[in-house]
Amino acid sequence: MLFSKYPDDIKRFQEMVNDRRKIIDNTPATPLPKTYAVNELSKALHPNVIPAEIIATKEVGRNCKVITLKSTSENGRFPYFRAGQFITLSAKVGESFVTRPYSISSSPYQAMEGILEVTVQKAGLFSTYLLEEAKVGDKVVVGEPTGDFYYDDLRDCNTIVAIAGGSGITPFISMIKSIVEGSDDFNLIVFYGVRTRSDLLIDLDSVKHDKVKVIPVLSHEEAEGYEHGFITKELISKYVPEKYNVFMCGPDAMYNFVKDEFIALGVDKYSIRQEHNSVGNREFVEPKTFKLTVHMRDKVYVIDAYQNETLIAAMERAGLPAPVRCKSGSCGYCHSRLVKGECTIPEKYDSRRAADLKFGFLHPCCTYPDSDMEIDVPPFVGGELL
Repeated sequence: MLFSKYPDDIKRFQEMVNDRRKIIDNTPATPLPKTYAVNELSKALHPNVIPAEIIATKEVGRNCKVITLKSTSENGRFPYFRAGQFITLSAKVGESFVTRPYSISSSPYQAMEGILEVTVQKAGLFSTYLLEEAKVGDKVVVGEPTGDFYYDDLRDCNTIVAIAGGSGITPFISMIKSIVEGSDDFNLIVFYGVRTRSDLLIDLDSVKHDKVKVIPVLSHEEAEGYEHGFITKELISKYVPEKYNVFMCGPDAMYNFVKDEFIALGVDKYSIRQEHNSVGNREFVEPKTFKLTVHMRDKVYVIDAYQNETLIAAMERAGLPAPVRCKSGSCGYCHSRLVKGECTIPEKYDSRRAADLKFGFLHPCCTYPDSDMEIDVPPFVGGELL
């Protein structure tokens, strides 16, 4: 019954092998391409790391510089990014191979021209190196842009109220530039909190666009044309419309205070986004020293790890090319397997999945040792570029 109902389909099926053989026999013996357009596009959009050099530095504010980078890759470009995302910079500092995340302060179009800018404030080993030792012509490795701290018209209102503290203005500088150049289209109201006018990292006179408004708020100085004090619900209500989303970038103390102010205004907490801060050292009067065994592909290293530092910090101090991206436990780039040992992961930075907990995986960037430990770590790709 079935054969009589579909005779043509059965016939085509029976002849399929012969038809394929004819096609193969009639195909020219031209070698297949070594790469395909889609692979080249994928490589351009997601290169993982990009070799670059410092081409300019400019002092802004107090203990702060804008570092301009130029791509030295084959295509001479950086991958396109969303304004608000961050990159990592890697370089040799003494005997250590150090990587740190920095928000991009240039525009997305500049990346296509091979230029990226980061605004660096003195706050640690690598930032101090960039401010005091790095010079024009120095080579660095740039990790591809990443992060979810950007405007998305499918998710966000057409108006973004931004709260920036100190160097937290950096991703919003990029957003301002993206609005001006036309790669983004939304209204941006920025409350920029600093101690005094000398701490400002943006030229307020250069911000002239009908979709952008920057309100500088000075906590330790009074001046005409500037708000004074802290970013309170009364100050926010003075400038913002009824419907908006909130983006915050700055210190944790600012997050805790301003978030409560928005909630008091009736803003849904799920409409408030904040950039993750890097994990620092934990406090110990006399931290213990443990042995950390690191498996990295076919190599094994045994290094010292202090009780007050993260596993990533211990690896960097020992000169290992540690896999680093966000340094806040959120991106999963340093996803590693715990072989043995005891450790502490602060709850606010622990973003592991249920499967990670079940099978013993962790993020070394936010993990502190509590005993001798052994971990299996993915290698950092790009260290050979330096």
